[in-house]
Amino acid sequence: MTIAAAATPSGKRISFGHLLLALPWIAIVIDAWAPIRDNSFLWHIRAGTMQSDAGAVLTNDPFSFTMGGEPWLTQSWLAELVYAAGETAFGGLGFVPPMMLLLTTITFVSLGLVAYLRSDSITSTGIVLLLATITLISFLVPRPVIFSFALFGLVLVAWEVPKLRWTLPFLFWVWASAHGSFAIGLAYVGLTLLAEKEWKWLPTVVFAGLTTLLTAHGLGVAQMLLDFAGARETLSLLSEWQRPGLTDPVFLPFVAAVAIIGLGLIRRNVPVSHLLVIVPFVMLGMTSLRAVPPAFLGLVPSLALALKGLKVWTAPRLSTGPAAIALTAIVVMPFLVRGDGQLADDRFPIEARLELAHVNTFHDDRSGGFLIYTEGPEFQVFIDDRAELYGDRMAEFVAVRDGEADWEPLFERDGIEQVLMPTGSELLASVESEGWNTVYEDDSFTILRP
Repeated sequence: MTIAAAATPSGKRISFGHLLLALPWIAIVIDAWAPIRDNSFLWHIRAGTMQSDAGAVLTNDPFSFTMGGEPWLTQSWLAELVYAAGETAFGGLGFVPPMMLLLTTITFVSLGLVAYLRSDSITSTGIVLLLATITLISFLVPRPVIFSFALFGLVLVAWEVPKLRWTLPFLFWVWASAHGSFAIGLAYVGLTLLAEKEWKWLPTVVFAGLTTLLTAHGLGVAQMLLDFAGARETLSLLSEWQRPGLTDPVFLPFVAAVAIIGLGLIRRNVPVSHLLVIVPFVMLGMTSLRAVPPAFLGLVPSLALALKGLKVWTAPRLSTGPAAIALTAIVVMPFLVRGDGQLADDRFPIEARLELAHVNTFHDDRSGGFLIYTEGPEFQVFIDDRAELYGDRMAEFVAVRDGEADWEPLFERDGIEQVLMPTGSELLASVESEGWNTVYEDDSFTILRP
């Protein structure tokens, strides 16, 4: 499909079409330097420091008074060690922006390379990257999932370039040590092998799968996946694990990609055999908002094939020298900027935590991750976002928080002597009506005690 024939460039020149490929970089830089709003990332840092100090991975919960000591394997021990090293090297959260820039750059460069190799078109590559940017941007947070995006991108490149397939076992070992979504990557490689009938690479793929059982947790990796699958009902209480709707911004580019792939199948740009990969990944993307990004990544090669040969006239063309210098400066400068890795004031109890007594405290999962980072493990939390650990307690917490269940039995059972909740919440009013006193209040958080 040709919109307009592109003029043949004279000499080494860069067109505006090439410059369009830099658009995702703008989003990446803005996202990397935005205030940190992800609470899950924060407890991962403290898990990293504890494992670094102990010289061993965590095998039980060290952070909560509700589940303390219960068996629990942290999925992301390798990423957590990176966080701990970064915090030590930078003296705080200043490591976050450069880490984010590095990992997101690896992700988008990998996607762009795969898209170009499959489509042989700068325009098509730009379209793939634009859809990828819209799909991924709200999920580009410093928690370990950011490692999974980069590793998935590298796996796509390794499969696309056969000379690099020997790296797959190493990539999957790292992935299994950093995030549980490695299973999705293994599914992609296995299904693609079947679709493209690359049987000679079967031993490499099998070995790559076996290496995931050779991480610090050993066979515990399989148990973690089973525990995670068994926590599906609890996970559905979290917004990111709910099913996507057609109006969700991150789902729209996914739907657009599926539609383009459908046209590619009709036009036979995409082989019918690729349905072995396409169908499972489309189904994956429909299970939850959290599943949309990895599902989209798994569809990138087919999406690029569907756009194969697409060209748009772009003029004028720029001399390579000046344009290359400008692009290099644009790419390098963000890495040279230093910052403190600021936390979002309205999201975390930054000031309120200074007024907390070290007693059993009822709070939400967002504050839990923050308190583990700032006060843990000495201060034991009530809950955080580890749904696979808390199980039914997560549902109980949501019911009490939302006023759908009486708070008094829970408070009595768990010995709650303090409440930290967002200012204005219904729970605060209910607890206060029973004689609890406000000991601290700001625009974002309030603390009550009996």
